[in-house]
Amino acid sequence: MEKKATSSLEITIISAEGLRLNGRSVRKNIFVIVRADSRNQRSTSLEKGEGRNPSWNQKLEPPLPLPNSVQSLITLEVQCKTSSGGVRTVGTSKIPISDFMADYTPPQYLHFLSYRLRDRNGERNGIINFSVRTLGSQSAFAAWPVLPPQPLGFPAAANQKFSAASGSGSGSGSGTALGVPVPMPYKFGSGHGYGV
Repeated sequence: MEKKATSSLEITIISAEGLRLNGRSVRKNIFVIVRADSRNQRSTSLEKGEGRNPSWNQKLEPPLPLPNSVQSLITLEVQCKTSSGGVRTVGTSKIPISDFMADYTPPQYLHFLSYRLRDRNGERNGIINFSVRTLGSQSAFAAWPVLPPQPLGFPAAANQKFSAASGSGSGSGSGTALGVPVPMPYKFGSGHGYGV
């Protein structure tokens, strides 16, 4: 009998910042719910509010949603326990699985991400910081497509020189330097990558 390939996500909820509820800063009695789909959710412990911003550094392992499903999202919901014993949603963020699965990094690559939270009215309400990586067998990730790089939407200027001192370029360009993030494999403590 063949075993079905299973996989899950390892999401480490690191911290949150700029959280507000009814116009007031919220720092204690906060927790995060991670939803992979309507039936699978995991929750952090309650943050007691001992620092400037809530922090958990807690690993959760929700299952990986199926590819091409309606729910190819992970939902992070920051909630606050009120003094009356109720629970209020501070902010929610929906993260497409393709943000960390559909690139050219290895399946178990550790991604550090920060996403904007939105309150129930859709207004900005803080930021959630977390890391995510996939766990499980390699065959479980084969169904996830690797998308080709998307064009950035601007023409490349050929043979254009840019002077950093004057901030101007020669040729037909605008003289504006543009940075594009490029994912780099990094192995902590092994001397590979930047910052070591």
